[in-house]
Amino acid sequence: MGNNLEKESTPAVPKVNRPSFIYLVGIIMIAIGILILTDQFLKTGWLPLALVPVFGLIFLVEALRTHRLSYLILGSLLTAAGAGGFVGFSALFNRSKITLDVGWALVGFSLGWVLIAVLSRKIMEKPAYWSLVPAGILFSTGLAFLLSDLRLVDFVLWVGTGTGLVLLIWGINWRIFGLIIPGSLLASMGPGIYLAWGRTLDLNPLAKTGVMIAIFSMGWFLIILFSRVLTSKFVWWPLIPGGILAMVGWGLYIGGDPASAPTFIANTGSIGLIIFGIYLLLMRKGIHH
Repeated sequence: MGNNLEKESTPAVPKVNRPSFIYLVGIIMIAIGILILTDQFLKTGWLPLALVPVFGLIFLVEALRTHRLSYLILGSLLTAAGAGGFVGFSALFNRSKITLDVGWALVGFSLGWVLIAVLSRKIMEKPAYWSLVPAGILFSTGLAFLLSDLRLVDFVLWVGTGTGLVLLIWGINWRIFGLIIPGSLLASMGPGIYLAWGRTLDLNPLAKTGVMIAIFSMGWFLIILFSRVLTSKFVWWPLIPGGILAMVGWGLYIGGDPASAPTFIANTGSIGLIIFGIYLLLMRKGIHH
């Protein structure tokens, strides 16, 4: 009798559905064997490069089956890195510059981080949107290899602006004001440094510093603009650092190049008017929730 009661009162231990590593290893070994054997007959030279994305796809399927985030991250990165490396370094895409190969490899790898954010919505209550930040950095770096002369200011422009845009999109879409601030500043810092020091402007260092600071000040006004998406209240405090930086930038430019200072002040001032004009339109539309 006592033994029966003891058996009834003991809770049943649920069985944990663990993924079969032997199952995965077996599939991977089969895939390796098939690709190597096929390449022995076809003599392509590039078919073994497909091994990495094949491994990634296997882990992706297992991640969707078992809802394991670790498998999803590993599968997404292997798939994207393999695909990017295949496009970048395969003999099928014979390019003259190694920088193009690196650029396409980085762009492909960035898509793996995007894949993590997209597929995590199927296996998690809170998707892994944090992966969009390395995606934006890698994608911007890849574009720098593909579209620029690979100077330091080129990387500052592409990587800084790309990272800022990713933070802005993330902050606006998921209503996180803490991401809008660095996103706005980075989106203006990259162009400011590039326009001042990356172009062959016939200006002295004092005037170039003024250009950089004046354009960077626009980032503070962007904070006011994008804050309209989150709140109906006027966020005024960015006017203080933004206004101070704009005045300092104008002052330095006037000291370095007095002749063309009116044109520069008119151009940067018009950008500020455009930003506040858009803000008024958003206020009229009531875009905030």
